[in-house]
Amino acid sequence: MSELNKSIGLWQGTGMMLSIVLGAGLLALPGLAAETAGSGALYVWLACAAVSVPLLAVFAIVGRLHPDAGGIAAIMKKAFGNQGYAPATFLFLGAVSVGLPSIALVGGEYAAAAIGASQHVVAIVLIVAATAVNLLSSRLANRISAALASAVILVLVLLAIFGWQATSPSFDQIVNADVPKIAVFGLTFMMVFFAFTGWEVAANLAGEFRNPKRDLPLAMAMSFVVALILYLVLAWIVAAAGPLAATGAPFTAILTHAYGQLAGWAVSVVAIVLIFANLSAAIWAVSRMFYSAAKEGVISNRIAQTSSGIPVLAILLTAAILISVSLLAYSDILNLEDLLAAAGMNFLLLYAGAAAALATLSSRGTHLLLSAGSLLVVLALVLGRGVEHVVYPTALVVLGLVMSARRSRPKFAPVVRRNVVSGDL
Repeated sequence: MSELNKSIGLWQGTGMMLSIVLGAGLLALPGLAAETAGSGALYVWLACAAVSVPLLAVFAIVGRLHPDAGGIAAIMKKAFGNQGYAPATFLFLGAVSVGLPSIALVGGEYAAAAIGASQHVVAIVLIVAATAVNLLSSRLANRISAALASAVILVLVLLAIFGWQATSPSFDQIVNADVPKIAVFGLTFMMVFFAFTGWEVAANLAGEFRNPKRDLPLAMAMSFVVALILYLVLAWIVAAAGPLAATGAPFTAILTHAYGQLAGWAVSVVAIVLIFANLSAAIWAVSRMFYSAAKEGVISNRIAQTSSGIPVLAILLTAAILISVSLLAYSDILNLEDLLAAAGMNFLLLYAGAAAALATLSSRGTHLLLSAGSLLVVLALVLGRGVEHVVYPTALVVLGLVMSARRSRPKFAPVVRRNVVSGDL
């Protein structure tokens, strides 16, 4: 059996994790959080950071002890068998199914800010165009993904630099920020938590680290610190801009106000291009997840059919789901904040699954304490948000369990009836 190349070192791993975690959705999250929670959004970002520390520690430990390219689904399978694999797969697919349309809607928001286009129409056009790229060439989709990795980081850093110069943030804005009410805090937390997801995907790299026991936890810690600094700076800039930036396209508003219409238009164009690239790479990845689930028998094996090496049905299924969710947003059944919050809840429960897996796979006292603490944190957040907000992920878990039961059901040979005639004994 061939194995993955052990080629990733500490610095390369840190960079790869940053490229996975830092996404185009961050172009909107600071503004949406400020729109929902006002100046108190800064406290929400800090709370998300504090909560993420023990949850990321769980992933680092599990990845170090059981390095596997299968990520969270493989970890759940190792701990709980197929009853863990299928629900984790459905939770993850359910998270990206609502998270990716929200990113497309961010592109629509920036297009609306620049040229007054319909946010929802632009979102659907972006999804269709990204799907077409994947249907035409997997190689092209991979090249777009590679280009995105450095482009997103560069753009976010530039936005931080120019935004800081335009708004001149001060510590008084943090000290004097209003603490949001519990309901508002809960909604904003789940939206912002979407920015703290991605390390569960980065855990897939564990099998390719040269020294996963040492470098995987360090790469996670270093990428978390760098990402956190960038998150807090962007959120601080938006807070300093005040109501002007409380929108889904905050940096267009900030730079237009400071440097003129041309600067704001340029930001919008760059944002739309990045989001298109982000969607192209994400549709490639999610379609392969559907393909893998079909190969595993979790969903219909017809989805695993390919044409010229391209999983066409998996790509089309991915696109159909993303467009359907976008149409629900267009019909005002869902909105951008709801989609981000739903994705955040799913990812939070996946983190809880990883904590439960750690308690099952390790008997060390410190690991058990970390697992128990992480589960209590998740439970407190879920209860604070409201039980009604776990209906969607609960339905996905139940569906996963049902599909797992169907998959493991023994197949009996058909009974062949024989006609009894003269001479048969």
